Amino acid sequence: MTFFTIEEFLNKYNQCQNAQQWQIEMACEMTYSEIGLRYRDPSWNTDSVPTPIKNASMEQLRFMLEYDIPTIDYKGMVEAGDMKSELSSDYSTLARTILRNNGYLNRGVPINYNMGMRFPF
Repeated sequence: MTFFTIEEFLNKYNQCQNAQQWQIEMACEMTYSEIGLRYRDPSWNTDSVPTPIKNASMEQLRFMLEYDIPTIDYKGMVEAGDMKSELSSDYSTLARTILRNNGYLNRGVPINYNMGMRFPF
């Protein structure tokens, strides 16, 4: 799943020259997982994805490259020598804000409204 190309990313974030294709795919998958089920479309590609989702995916990749936060599966402590820090998220707050402001990420409403699927009975 790829919502943007390396060229699009470098045009927007020219300071992040070390982006690779697998990182783009990972950032797009992370963004896709944040979108409510009723708004998702598995057929999205670089041409058909809505602009806010493309922008959020590019911001997510920028965040990952700039801060180099490891992807973890649990809320835990990250230790480096004497330094300890609790790490709870590897998602960009700005990427989530882009999704929320454009109606793709609905918090503050019941989970069934945000993630529930419509069945045509």
